[in-house]
This record gives sequence, structure tokens and C-alpha cells, in this order.
Amino acid sequence: MSGTANEHTTPTADVWFTWNDVSAEEASPAPAHAGILFDETLRDGLQAPHIRNPTVDQKLAIVDHMVRSGVRSADLGFPGSDAAAARECTVLAKHIAANGLALTPGYAGRTHPSDIHAICEVGQQAGLGVEAYVFIGVSPIRQYVEDWDIERIRCAIRQSAAECRREDVEFVLVLEDAVRCTPEVLDGIYDVAVDTGTRRLTLCDTVGAAVPSGTEALIRWTQRYFADRGHPMALEWHGHNDRGLALVNSLTALALGCDRVHGTILGIGERAGNASLDQLMVNSHLDGHHEYDLRALREYCEYAAPVLGVGIPQNYPAMGRDVFKTSAGVHASAILKAHEKGSVALKDSVYAGVPAGLLGREQEVLIDAASGANNVKYWLTLRGYPPHDTTLIKAVLERAKTSRVPLTDEEIGQIIATSG
Repeated sequence: MSGTANEHTTPTADVWFTWNDVSAEEASPAPAHAGILFDETLRDGLQAPHIRNPTVDQKLAIVDHMVRSGVRSADLGFPGSDAAAARECTVLAKHIAANGLALTPGYAGRTHPSDIHAICEVGQQAGLGVEAYVFIGVSPIRQYVEDWDIERIRCAIRQSAAECRREDVEFVLVLEDAVRCTPEVLDGIYDVAVDTGTRRLTLCDTVGAAVPSGTEALIRWTQRYFADRGHPMALEWHGHNDRGLALVNSLTALALGCDRVHGTILGIGERAGNASLDQLMVNSHLDGHHEYDLRALREYCEYAAPVLGVGIPQNYPAMGRDVFKTSAGVHASAILKAHEKGSVALKDSVYAGVPAGLLGREQEVLIDAASGANNVKYWLTLRGYPPHDTTLIKAVLERAKTSRVPLTDEEIGQIIATSG
């Protein structure tokens, strides 16, 4: 593409390229699900007008929550943006070093020597190895808008890789908008990655344009490229949620052997947000690919929500207030029978895809206008009342039929107290 595009020129067809239109090629067998998760909460997650920027102490607490949940790598900021950011990034790195936390810190930067130097300074002051996540936009549409050309991008990558070597910081090449970058452009960029000895590469779905088939096509093509050249390359995936597909795309990336997959707590981030880190952790744990402490993850979400100024929707997967509640009579009947069989695991699974017990919660059977006798029997059983007292059951259901919301425990207790 031209590096001096006039504002009146017509963009070429490749400006509208997307990997969603490419069929996936078979690649060498990948270590499926071997990758770990990379927490972007304190970097990419904060880039939204509705997200509150935490204090330093709150960021330190968030780092501790990450570690307790089982997160082992994270992007902790952009030290090259200004002096205050550099100080905060250094405080976080020193906290990790002083407490021996099992967390590999990464820091974001542009392909500017000053940004890379700022990242290196953080590591030196903390006495800790850090990783430089150096980003640059690569798609034809981005090149067209910015009046860039491929040689400018290639040169910036070469200089950044050399600067990281001089500064003795690990270089991670982050390709913004890779999902809309043509094979021809990627070929030229990947050549530079090989020439510079780059070993880590992040593919970004920066505007959330990818569908799972496009995610697979791009990752497999990239894996084949480096395999054909005998160049080991650890791939990472960074997804956004503009089309509501960030979670499934990220799970696809994990399944295809990406070394790290990025996400933010509760899916925060600009526009529609990033891939939800907590949902990735829940799915990865339930599928047996990695073990995470889901109770600690719940505490992480509950701490982060008010600190970041976001609410957890009542129906939010695994973490929402209502996700382990039911008032349907058929569901209540099955849960009651599972309870009577004495198996918590059975009760947790008969009408739930996520076991409540893993998050320190329980299945809750509500009583409302849609409920039947088994709802009341379950409530009575859990609280030590005679579960087959037809008088009590009838009295509770009669009150429930006249209520527009589920009865509270206090209301049910009053009905029982006045029904004797």
C-alpha cells in the first residue's frame, strides 16, 4: 500500500480483508489447551469511559486476587505513557518481587525506544524480569487511514526488537488488527519476526471482527508459516467482544494451542469489552484443561466490580446473583430428588452447567407464582421442617400465587408461624 495516500484516493479491496473469509488449513499437531490465561484488566480493561481507574492500593489488591485465582501472567500497565503511570507500574512490579508472587508481569508499549526503555526501567527498579508487549497496527485499513506502508511497519518492528535486546527485556510482538490483515502483509511481517529472532507473537482481534472459523484460519495459517521455516513461535490471542464472540474465539485459540490467551475480569474494556477472563477460567477449569480456584475467582469479581465501577448482571454466567436460582416446579422436583440421594455433586449438576459448590454457592429453589409443591418441600427440607405437611405447603403456595415476586425466607417463615 502507498505510504502517502491522498484523502481523496479510493481504498483498495484489501482494506476490507478479514480472515473470516479464509478456510482454515491443517497445521502441525498443536499442544491443544496447553496455554495459560493473560490478565489484561489493569491495562486494556481500563480503556473505557465507564471504567473507574483504581487507586494504586486497589491495583495491588487486584494483583493479589489474580494470583489467588490462579492467573500466572498479566499486563500491568503502560509505563511509557507518562511519569505517573511509570511509577504505578514500578510499584506493582516491586510488590510482585517482594512477595514472591507467581505472576509474570508484562507491560505495554509502542514501537518507540522511549516506551521500551520505560518498560526496562520498571524491571530494573523492581529487580524483576518483565516482558515488553510492543504493539503496532498492521491491517490494510489501518495502513490506509494512517498513511503507513508495509516497509514502515517492518522497520519499526526491527528497531523495537533490537531495542529490547539492548535493554535486555523480552520482546513480545503485538499485531493490532491482525484479524483484518492480509496473508501478503502478514508474510512480510512474519519474515521480519524470523529475521529478528522474535519468539512471542500476539494476534489481536482489535475490533472484535472475528468469528471462530476466522480465528482458526488465522491461527492455523500462522502456525504453518513458522513451522515451515523451522522457527519456534509462541502465539498469543487477544480478543474483543464487539460481535459477542470474544469468549468462543478465545476458547478456539486455547484449543488450537495458543501459548497465552488474553482477557479482562468481567469482560471490561473499550466499546463492548474484551474476552471475559473469568468465563475463560470457569470453562478451562470445568473442561479439565487447567485448575483455577473458582472461589477465589468469585472473590476477585466481587472485589473488582465496585472498584472498577461496573455491576455484575444478575444473569452473568457463574457470577450473577440469579444464576443458581430456579422457581420452575419441574426443576425444583429434580433438585429435591437429587438432594434426597445425598449427593451434592448430583444436586449441583442436575439443572446446572456450572456446579455452584465450586464457587462457594448453593442451588437455590425459589417459591413464586410459577412454583409447585416440590419447591416448598425443598425449602422445608433444607430448614428442618416436615417436608410433607400439606397444610404448610398449601398455605405457602396460596401466598405465592398472589405475589408478583418470589417469596422471601422471612415471608415463608411468617406463613409457617401463622399456619399452626
